[in-house]
Amino acid sequence: MSKETINIVKNFLNSYSIETTPNVYEKYGGFSEFLNKNHDVYITYLPDENSKNVIRTAKKLKLEGYDVIPHLPARTIVNKNDLEKYIGELANESGCSKILIIGGGGNQAGEISSSIDVLKTDFLSKYNYQFVGVAGHPEGSPDISNENLDLAIKQKNDFAKNVDFKMYLATQFFFEAKSLIEWEKHLVKIGNKLPIHAGIPGPASIKTLVNYARSCGIGNSLRFITKQAFNLTKLATLSTPDKLIYDLAEHSEINKDSKLEKIHFYAFGGMKKTSEWLNQFNNSDFSYNNKQKFELN
Repeated sequence: MSKETINIVKNFLNSYSIETTPNVYEKYGGFSEFLNKNHDVYITYLPDENSKNVIRTAKKLKLEGYDVIPHLPARTIVNKNDLEKYIGELANESGCSKILIIGGGGNQAGEISSSIDVLKTDFLSKYNYQFVGVAGHPEGSPDISNENLDLAIKQKNDFAKNVDFKMYLATQFFFEAKSLIEWEKHLVKIGNKLPIHAGIPGPASIKTLVNYARSCGIGNSLRFITKQAFNLTKLATLSTPDKLIYDLAEHSEINKDSKLEKIHFYAFGGMKKTSEWLNQFNNSDFSYNNKQKFELN
């Protein structure tokens, strides 16, 4: 275990982002009690969500002092008028300068079919967005062929050369560092230059993780996590991503050209639980023990 790897782990744990939903935010009424203000907060926009809830939640989080990154699911937006309205209101009413554009689940609602369609409108520059995330799929997607995923990465890289905001890849969640490492090797071959923000699950029961992996159709991770739950007594066991974070840090140390810049947490086990688990490592000395866990010194 190298000191440099632990330093990279510390950087990951001090600069992570985390994801919430309008409903979860409403339940807590605020995150200040357990989440430091230096962490960006993503807001999901599920297929059955109302855009007004996302805009309202973004505004409340901004007023609380967080940088907010709302989702924009392309296929959920009906037309360019609605698209501009959503992008404009997030900027003007909620004060957002960051956004994540994804294809989005469910059926296509109107004339917009992909994140590239959104990028090409020029609305993001018009409303002065500074950072724009686009989706990355380390384990592929049940809805999109690998060829089309590669094409999208190339198109996004080409697009990023000529815009006045910074673009990056925000990934679907995965459970093993191998998923990201192999994907990044592939991205190098197809010319990716965009930074990577790696999406990983926060602390959650193995049963919860299995359910999320199933619902998202991510094969390698599902096989991996199912192996952890080989008997029913293990389903309730809390799984924490210590090994995954350490392995990603080690990958960054060994591969100096890696584009891995940041870790993003999917709070499957709850915002408070995830934040409190992470808080114990902030500005603390810790090591990585032979049980593949972080240990406070």
